[in-house]
Amino acid sequence: MGSDSSSDPTQRFPTRVPPGGHCFSYAQCRAVLREADPLPCVRAGLLELLGPSRLSLHASGREALRIAFSHLAAQRDRDEIWLPGYTCFSIPAAAVAAGLRVRLVEIGLDGRVDPDALAQLPLERAAALVVSNLFGVPEPVARLRELLDARGVALVDDAAQSLGARSAEGPVGSRGEVGVLSFGRGKPLSALGGGALAWVGSEGPAASSAPAAAPPNPLRALVRAAAFNLALLPPIFRWLAAIPALGIGETRYDPNFERGGIDGAAVCLAAAVLPEFEAANRARARRAAALAERISLETDFSPLLAADGDIAVYPRLGVLAPSAAARNDALHALAPVGATRMYPGPLERVKALQPHRVGKTETPGAQQFSDRLLTLSTEKTLAGERLEFTLRTLRKFS
Repeated sequence: MGSDSSSDPTQRFPTRVPPGGHCFSYAQCRAVLREADPLPCVRAGLLELLGPSRLSLHASGREALRIAFSHLAAQRDRDEIWLPGYTCFSIPAAAVAAGLRVRLVEIGLDGRVDPDALAQLPLERAAALVVSNLFGVPEPVARLRELLDARGVALVDDAAQSLGARSAEGPVGSRGEVGVLSFGRGKPLSALGGGALAWVGSEGPAASSAPAAAPPNPLRALVRAAAFNLALLPPIFRWLAAIPALGIGETRYDPNFERGGIDGAAVCLAAAVLPEFEAANRARARRAAALAERISLETDFSPLLAADGDIAVYPRLGVLAPSAAARNDALHALAPVGATRMYPGPLERVKALQPHRVGKTETPGAQQFSDRLLTLSTEKTLAGERLEFTLRTLRKFS
């Protein structure tokens, strides 16, 4: 009798699939060399996705958030930034880098801010609330906007994971006072670095205060793209992931990050990727929908999907396990095929953030969400035997 297919995944899959990210194509690499002035292309492409707004490009998504938080806090003469209890550690790091305090808001088991919990808090102290739009799924903001607008609180529509997504309220990244973009590894629009702000309406600092982008650097862009493509090869990735000092796949809280404008290599890569961006999003969404359907029909795990009528982009598929124990067992077995727990835990557990928090808000919902969450790849690598192995594993731990 053969052994259980999920009992020894390292033997079944001797190489490890990266949890996210996709290779730069030959056509994109040629575009890097062909486009002499990529900055206008990047601006035009982003405006087409987001609608009318004032764009500024920054060294990273964290740096973009720092600038946004600083401006919104100064404009409202308030020093609190409100964050969902579970989100990327870069967001509180940006608030702390801006010299501001953080208050946590409870979320539901869908990973979204709980409007009822928000309504119980002293909103008159907040400069801004961040909506994370996790896993490329638009978070509804109409009810949140009612609460925030009544107290003069800005909405920061974080599109780092969701550029190209859309809800009934509009494109993600344009439904608040400011949208935040990140072009880092694993993001829908990956330029291996850089970020942006999209200011809507009359909000935002003067355009003249935006940092200048570095001159285009196509050679550095091609070197980065080649190194990234090489790192995505499963045998190489497994070797890199085994080196602790590299911190592959780790999410760290670090308020010390690069300041300033976007670098020239990232501008070149963003311009090269944008023409194929929407097609790539649609392809990931199709793969995510097919995977989610099978998970829903065959297992007790619950995919986190967009509401009917909304458009999601799914850089990863979020899945809620029936229990924390089931999540842990499935995650251990599925790590070789790219499964992750996403962030290490809720923000409440980040010790270095504690001195910068305000209020005594507890977020048990965020803890439960974190304990039961795993994410699956939506790239082409999760197919064939890897896909069937994934589904068998989820069935086993249902």
